[in-house]
Amino acid sequence: MVEKKFDVRAIDQDGNVLFDETIATLLNGFFELWLPRDRRIALTIQGLNRTARGTIETFNNSKTCITTFQLR
Repeated sequence: MVEKKFDVRAIDQDGNVLFDETIATLLNGFFELWLPRDRRIALTIQGLNRTARGTIETFNNSKTCITTFQLR
């Protein structure tokens, strides 16, 4: 999905909205999202009439490239 627009919302474990914007995928089909460290974050991605939801973490041992979100 090259250069497609998605609405992305990230909310941390305390209810703080960390990100709530429309972003476009890059030429490789991915998008970059920089988030604060040491948080558990509920992430919602909406686009193409589909939605993906999940939780990510930004701790020292957390993955830095998440590829498991699927639009449904």
